[in-house]
Amino acid sequence: MRKKVIAIIFLFIMMYSIVASGKGFKYAEIFDPKQDKVVKVVQMNTKINKIVASYIKDVDVLYGKYNPITDDGYAIRIPLYPAVKVQGKYLNALVNEVYIMIPENALPFFMIFENSDKLSCFPIKGDVDKLSKALNFKLKIK
Repeated sequence: MRKKVIAIIFLFIMMYSIVASGKGFKYAEIFDPKQDKVVKVVQMNTKINKIVASYIKDVDVLYGKYNPITDDGYAIRIPLYPAVKVQGKYLNALVNEVYIMIPENALPFFMIFENSDKLSCFPIKGDVDKLSKALNFKLKIK
């Protein structure tokens, strides 16, 4: 009986560690529209998370371009963990994913899907060079 209890406890520990390790790794993806592919995948870390969270928390204006999507520069998908809660004039959401756009001939901005049908764009007020260094990828910034 004692061996069965030890075996069951061991199995629970093994199952928990497998599930925890599967959830633990999140990756940022850098997409190059000219090449039409993801050019780099970077494991998320607290530094990247803090930089992007600061962009989100500094929102005080909407991005002014009507059609913000370009076919140059880079698009970066950043999963946030933990999610960032923002309550402000232009953004009221729990943000768990951000798309950062770095066009070659315009100012950088980020996009957030507040729900399945509402996309909002905001200019980046922080230092994009810090993000570039944290991602270990040279972003062409205007």
